[in-house]
Amino acid sequence: MNDKEKKELLGVLKRSRLCRNLEEGEMERLLVKEGTVRSFSRGERVFQETDRPEAVYVLLDGSVIIAKETFSGKRILLTQLEMPGVLFGEVYVFMEKSSYNMYVEAAEKTRVLILDNQIFTEKGDVLSRKLRENLLEVFAEKAYNMNQKLRILGSGTLRERIVRFLVECQDSEGAIHMSLSREEMADYLNITRPSLSRELGKMQEEGILELSRRQILVKDQEKLEFYL
Repeated sequence: MNDKEKKELLGVLKRSRLCRNLEEGEMERLLVKEGTVRSFSRGERVFQETDRPEAVYVLLDGSVIIAKETFSGKRILLTQLEMPGVLFGEVYVFMEKSSYNMYVEAAEKTRVLILDNQIFTEKGDVLSRKLRENLLEVFAEKAYNMNQKLRILGSGTLRERIVRFLVECQDSEGAIHMSLSREEMADYLNITRPSLSRELGKMQEEGILELSRRQILVKDQEKLEFYL
């Protein structure tokens, strides 16, 4: 790793919730001594459902899809991560699990920092203590996001589920910010792609939405929120 690349990756770690309040020397220790930087091609698995959880992963660039497969081979999309510095696999640090219950796949060319679980459990180590404290904040935020998804999937009809998902994606100006493709959105909502397309088409015909490739525009907010 050359100095330019190191400086770039340290910049990512500075913005990561995991590294909040860490000194630059501590972040460099994570990057150079404690961690391993690996690159993954699109479609390559970062880890499989059957792998043993022994590390925490920090997304450095690119994006990953977190998903699981049913016995029949259907993919259920749990989430997609694309913000540099975000963590995944961290929940297993303090759990005695022999394998994951999900897999992570690179959605594009991606780099990941892999940190052995041991760095989070070393007694008397100042860096280890700081990392544990930061992990608590990460756990709290992810619990909140999971609660949001449960509210969406707990909605009654297909339309109610779609509407709640779209409303969750709206910002304070009412614009919908969504990085998922229609296929990925269908996986997230645990419905088929044709069912999603049909329902979105009906909502467009009724003047509620306007569909444009990967964009979804709300034309009538009142009609949209009727299904909440």
